[in-house]
Amino acid sequence: MSILPNKINVQVGDSLSKIAYEVLGDSSGWRDIATINDIDIFKALEIGQNLTVPNKQTAERKLKNLGAESILSVNETVQTRVKEILDSREAKIISKLIGFDNKDREQLLKDLDLSSLSKGLATPTKEERLRKALNIENNNTDTPAWNLISWIL
Repeated sequence: MSILPNKINVQVGDSLSKIAYEVLGDSSGWRDIATINDIDIFKALEIGQNLTVPNKQTAERKLKNLGAESILSVNETVQTRVKEILDSREAKIISKLIGFDNKDREQLLKDLDLSSLSKGLATPTKEERLRKALNIENNNTDTPAWNLISWIL
């Protein structure tokens, strides 16, 4: 494997766990590399393929964003399906029999709303807010967060 900053060129004999161990110092980081590079883990790596190996902060942010997107997607699916069920003829008949009205329906949909779970994941960290305020790319990891404060002073 040849290493450039944040980039790996896959060579013969490389595997995700080997790359994770050699670059990140922890072979369990292979999952993060696979997720960030959108790699099908059931297929072999291609020789010459370029992989992005992010630092820990970038990986965490990317994975949190992917998690937030997944939650929002699932939330939309759940909300749509529950609305379809509630709009069905059978559900309307049962609702009348048990006294379930539109207010109850709205509350049920509100209770099933998962979007609040994604908000915490997508919230920028203090370091990300500081880098944005200073117009510093998040990819530039040469400058530690604590050193950014000296630029302000």
